[in-house]
Amino acid sequence: METIIEAVQLGKCYRLYAHPIHRVREFLGWGRNLHREFWALRDVYLNIGRGSSFGIIGPNGAGKSTLLKLLSGISQPTVGSLRVLGSVASILELGTGFHPEFSGRNNIYLNCALQGRTREEATALIPGIAAFSELEEFIDQPVRTYSTGMYLRLAFAVATAVNPDVLIVDEALAVGDERFRNKCLDRMNDFHRQGKTILFVSHDLATVRHFCTHVALMDQGSLVAVGRPDEVLDRYLEMCHRDKVPAQPGPGESPRWGSGEIHVERIEIKNAGGRPQAVFDTNETVIIDALFRVVSPVRGVVFGYQFFRSDGTYVNGTNHFWHPRRMALDFGRPGMEGCVRCEIPRLPLLRGHYYLTLCCYNRFDGFPQPVDHWERAASFTISGRMTDQHGIFYMDSDWSVQGLDPASEGRLS
Repeated sequence: METIIEAVQLGKCYRLYAHPIHRVREFLGWGRNLHREFWALRDVYLNIGRGSSFGIIGPNGAGKSTLLKLLSGISQPTVGSLRVLGSVASILELGTGFHPEFSGRNNIYLNCALQGRTREEATALIPGIAAFSELEEFIDQPVRTYSTGMYLRLAFAVATAVNPDVLIVDEALAVGDERFRNKCLDRMNDFHRQGKTILFVSHDLATVRHFCTHVALMDQGSLVAVGRPDEVLDRYLEMCHRDKVPAQPGPGESPRWGSGEIHVERIEIKNAGGRPQAVFDTNETVIIDALFRVVSPVRGVVFGYQFFRSDGTYVNGTNHFWHPRRMALDFGRPGMEGCVRCEIPRLPLLRGHYYLTLCCYNRFDGFPQPVDHWERAASFTISGRMTDQHGIFYMDSDWSVQGLDPASEGRLS
C-alpha cells in the first residue's frame, strides 16, 4: 500500500510560563529559562497507507489533538519530520478556521481559499454545502449566531466538499445529533470507497471498531500501539480499567476488570443435553453456564451477557435483572462456589462466528459497578445448515400471492 502520511521521530514541545510577563522578559533577553518545557508529543513514528481509515484513540491529554494539528499543518513539529502527500482537510476544535463575524457563505469562501480553491470553484460548491449542512436559511447569517450543532454541520460540509486526499476528524461527530452523525458517517464511508484516507479521533469505541482498518493508541504524548482495531482496543480497555483490575490478564487473555468480590472461573457453552458444544444450528437450544467463586461478601450481584458478531456488531444484551422475574444475588460467605445458568430455548442467530462478554455487576447501591467484567469470555459458531436467510437474526415468515389472474401469464410453481 502506498504511503500517504509518514512521521519520523515526531515531537511537539510547548513553553509554559508562570506569568505572561516572563514570556516578554525572556524574549528581550532580560532573563533566561523563565519557562518550563512540556512535551505534548514525543518520538512518534507513523506510516499510514493511502486509502486507510485510521483511528486514533487514547485518554484525555494523550496528545491526539496535538498530533492531528501537526498532520493538518496547523502546528509545526519541534523535532522530527513529517511528510503528507496530497491535500488535507480537517475538522478539529469546533469553529477552527471560521471567522465569527463572517456569514456562513463568506466562511465557505475563506475555507475554500485556504484549500487553494478559486472563488468560482467555491461558488459552485456552496449549494451542495448548504444542502448537506441543512443551513440554507442561515447561510448568510454571522456564524457567531450559530448553535454548536450548526457550527459542526457547516464545518463537516465544507471539509468534505473540497474533496481532499486526507480527511482529519477530531471528535467532531460527538457534537451532532444521531441523524446528522449517521449522515456524516455515510459520507465518510463514501470517501473510503473512493480511496481517500481518513484519520478519525473518537472515544466512541464501537464506531472506531466498525469504521477503522487500523488504530493507534496514544498515552501521555507517546504512541503506545498501532495495529488491528480489536488488538489495540483491548489494550485501551485494559489501560482505562487498570485501577479496577485485581489481577492483570495473562498474555493472550481478553481484557478483564472489576472490584473482585466474585471471580468467574470459566464460561461453558452447552447444548440442550448439557454437553459442551461449539457449533450450533439456527434456533437450537443454547445453555451458558458461568462457574464462579465468591472471594468476599457482596450484595446485589447481577450476571449478564453481551452478544457480538465476530466483526464487533452488537447483537443483544441480557441479564437476570432485566428478566420478568428480577433477581439480584447476595453472597455473604467467602469461598462459596456456584453456577449461574442462562438458557436460550431457540437462539435465532444466523450463520457466523459470535462471541459473548460476561458482565457481572453490583446493582445494590447506586449506579452499577463492575465486579467481574470479562471481554470476549467465550465464543461459538452458528452453522448455515438450517436456513438460507441473510443477516443476523432468523425471522419466521409466511408468503402468499394475492389477486393473481388465472388468465394472466403469471404462474405458481
